[in-house]
Amino acid sequence: MSGLLLTLACLLLADGDTPPERPAERVREITVREAIELGLAYNLGLKNARLDALIARFDVEAADAAWDATLTSDIGLNEQLIPSRTQLAGANVVDTDNYNFALGVTQPFRLGPTLGLTWRTDRTFNNSSFATINPAYDTALDLQLMVPLLRGRGRSAQEADLRSTQAAAQGARYLLVDEAMGLIDEVASGYWALLALQERVRVLQKSVDVAREIEDTERRKARPEIGRSTQLDVTTAKAETKRRETALIQGRLDAANASDDLRLLVLPFTGGPDDNVVLVAVMTPKDLGAIPPLDHLVETALARRPDLKAADTEISRMQEGVVKARDQLRVQLDLGAGVTWRGVDGDFTGSAEQTLRGDFPSVGATLNLVWTMGRRAARAALRRAEVDLEKARLDRREQVSGAVVQVRKAHRQLLTSREEIEATREEVAAAAAALEGERLRLQRGSSTVLDVARLEENLTEAQLRLLQARAILAQARVTILRVTGTLLEEFGLELGPDLHVRYATDAP
Repeated sequence: MSGLLLTLACLLLADGDTPPERPAERVREITVREAIELGLAYNLGLKNARLDALIARFDVEAADAAWDATLTSDIGLNEQLIPSRTQLAGANVVDTDNYNFALGVTQPFRLGPTLGLTWRTDRTFNNSSFATINPAYDTALDLQLMVPLLRGRGRSAQEADLRSTQAAAQGARYLLVDEAMGLIDEVASGYWALLALQERVRVLQKSVDVAREIEDTERRKARPEIGRSTQLDVTTAKAETKRRETALIQGRLDAANASDDLRLLVLPFTGGPDDNVVLVAVMTPKDLGAIPPLDHLVETALARRPDLKAADTEISRMQEGVVKARDQLRVQLDLGAGVTWRGVDGDFTGSAEQTLRGDFPSVGATLNLVWTMGRRAARAALRRAEVDLEKARLDRREQVSGAVVQVRKAHRQLLTSREEIEATREEVAAAAAALEGERLRLQRGSSTVLDVARLEENLTEAQLRLLQARAILAQARVTILRVTGTLLEEFGLELGPDLHVRYATDAP
């Protein structure tokens, strides 16, 4: 790149203009694999997609925590001074001290029931002369079971939210893979485009060198002692040289812009000195090999594309929404049952022993009914969930149709690019042969500078078309892998447990 800038400076100085100062640039040669690795490590869009997948994973953990046991405790104390209003109070001022402690655990189950176990201890002391147990310890062990009979009954209803978040998390993983594939497609396509533009600069530079050589030759032939060229021939050769130099300047500009475009994908600009790093492509694309038949590519795409898999998970998520909405439409009818063992004594040990022996059990049951009249909100929620499900299915059908079209276009582009390369190769060979013959005629004096320049231009244009066709073929090869969902596998990439996309250890 420094050589290119020096050439630009020389051209500008030749016209008498002062070249503008440019920041110091550092050239970094890079392979397509290195470009992809940088993109996977630093691309901001991919980082956002990974964070979305992480958030979805945390949502699953939060939803699964609904069946975690809950431990509760309660400690309290209070003192009451109540003036006596009767002789039966046992004191002029009744002084009562209460201390209480409770410890309980509640365990919900995935089938719907909730089991609770609570230990409670109350200590009461007062100065009444009529208190038979003073201080008095009142302990109780309370076992409660609540069973939903209609709404919320069974794992299907209880785990609807969990399955919905699991589907969303899986969908986020597929979208992360799709984002990575899109990035790799862009990076690889940008890499081959940069390579083609760099090669274009090389061809244009060679064209300029040839034009300058012809111009020098015409200048020598125009000398009086030779007299085989006219001033018009010299002027024509000089004009052709300047025209090709202009094309070279534009070619260098296009290559520099393509380098920045690739840099934007793999190394975000920060406004600092590192922004002056210029990427230079050094690899050549692989041979295409055999092109699979279209029906095989379509079948592969429908089975492997991550965006279609993400659409499937969205349908699953909507189905869980329907399950939950139908459950909410049911009447809430819960059956509660419980048993309590109590003990009262003047010390804690005696009271606790009575409780644990079950000397004074109490048994009870409740039936709770909650019925929202009309249930309009629940019915509307169910209809909304069913429409969301139908919309998700239609969206997937639309995605399938779009995927098939993408595969067909990519397959057609592969076939066309291969044909174009074969045709342009023959064109380059014919143009080179014609130019060589015209140069021999020019040396014998039977041709003109204009004729040679025209054939030279034909060869240059043919070579540029061949470079463009090769770049398009390389891009089409990456695109066909992208649209069939096999890009990561073909490039030796994998999505790790930490949701980072990286090359496998045995990747080629």
